[in-house]
Amino acid sequence: MTDDLRTPLARRQLIRRLIATGEIHSQEQIVAELKRQGITVTQATVSRDFAELGIVRGVRNGAPVYLASDDLPGSHDPGAADRLRRLLLDLPLQVDEAAPLLVLRTSPGAANAIARAVDLLPLDGVVGTLAGDDTIFIACRDREALRRVREQFERLRAGEEVQGG
Repeated sequence: MTDDLRTPLARRQLIRRLIATGEIHSQEQIVAELKRQGITVTQATVSRDFAELGIVRGVRNGAPVYLASDDLPGSHDPGAADRLRRLLLDLPLQVDEAAPLLVLRTSPGAANAIARAVDLLPLDGVVGTLAGDDTIFIACRDREALRRVREQFERLRAGEEVQGG
């Protein structure tokens, strides 16, 4: 096992991959699979990871499974602003513009978590996001929306509370 899998970010990425198989039916299965890969965690840790990742119970092909929030129709999440603030405090972030895109650069593997949190925020003027491994494009409706969204990111990075809209 690599030391990288011991970090919460790497562990959560592994959990997302396990959930994506559609074969996970309990948190205990995740605990067992992580242990098989040399990562010892409790069910409580997995439960917190599920909450952080937005993983919920659902039904796929008539069978109960866990679903990542990416598999659910878009909706606003009241915890998204707090999740995004924590991510931005924990991860390096460079902010740039290529109007009407706000371009964010972060650590490898972290872009999807940030983009998903942005997608779940009711940010006025944001049309959508596109995430790669370490880069996120946030498409803004116009330059004014771009300015507002950039200011919100700067405040979030400083640990301030930001309201959507």
